[in-house]
Amino acid sequence: MSPAGNKVRVGLCGLGEIGQFHLQAILDSEDAELAAVCELDRALAESSVGEGVAIYSDIGEMLDRAQLDVVDICLPHNLHQPVAIQALEAGCDVILEKPMAADLNGCDAIADAAQVAGRRVGISYNQIFFAPHRRLADLLTQGRLGDLRSIYLRLWMGGKYGGWREDSRQVGGGLLMDAGVHRVYMATALGGPVKSVSARMDRPRSEDSFAMTLDYLSGATGVIQGSYHGPDGVFDDRIEVQAENGMAEVLGCEAFFEGDLTGDVQLKVRLDGRWEDDPARDAWDESVRNSVSAILHSLAAGTDPEISLDQGRETIAVIEAAYRSAEQGKPIPIEDLRQRSTR
Repeated sequence: MSPAGNKVRVGLCGLGEIGQFHLQAILDSEDAELAAVCELDRALAESSVGEGVAIYSDIGEMLDRAQLDVVDICLPHNLHQPVAIQALEAGCDVILEKPMAADLNGCDAIADAAQVAGRRVGISYNQIFFAPHRRLADLLTQGRLGDLRSIYLRLWMGGKYGGWREDSRQVGGGLLMDAGVHRVYMATALGGPVKSVSARMDRPRSEDSFAMTLDYLSGATGVIQGSYHGPDGVFDDRIEVQAENGMAEVLGCEAFFEGDLTGDVQLKVRLDGRWEDDPARDAWDESVRNSVSAILHSLAAGTDPEISLDQGRETIAVIEAAYRSAEQGKPIPIEDLRQRSTR
């Protein structure tokens, strides 16, 4: 690892849609230098990085030759575990696009490899860096809204993503393990630790629609619903909060990605008996940039990233509980899933 204060040399794995946003964040970072990319599509790699950046099609070769400090992994979920472990064993820190891994065993294997190697792992939970979400979290943490009573998060989509994201073997599940990961980590970021999960799905672990109820340790209740069956082109990822003294609604994060933000309100807050528009505003792509930039800053400084390995694993534990609940037809406590596997 480069000494604190120096730029870290980054190798980026995967230049698909999200990889392009990670790429821009690395190029814009004051803490990082893009040293290499690994991408099977040579033409895509050349058009993305131009001259001066080494291009590889094999991760092992990149790790052997590029003298990297950090490997940023923007690959299908089933590749997160093997590539992260390979990078950690090569002495690199790691950035993982969500989720941490496709299952709990993968999370534990990555954490074990990081501990043995003495390296750090940062997970890009970009929606935590979305300004209206930050503002809502602050309102709850500071007690402005009072004690949380309930939280509702939804993910209505019109049609599936293409490519590997239609293959549950690569995703590790269906919609819940794909875009639904954002809803789960926001539910725990805003609501705190979860006690148990109840869920219904059309096809657990290959689901196109799901509904799940979270019982928080605090006594609050959360509901997350998601479906691919919306009208063509729709993407609605809003969050609603009811608390002791007030309410709040974030009208979406990725929902604003395609549109013009001019005139749009993103956060509404009800206090003292009236609704007001909060000035917190952001763009989805900026949240990705800010997430990756924050991780790079931490790794360059030799400090732990904001999103911990434990947080990454907790998201997968909640999702696994939802799958088991849908399969078994009963609520699933989280506590047993929080126990790390022994291998």
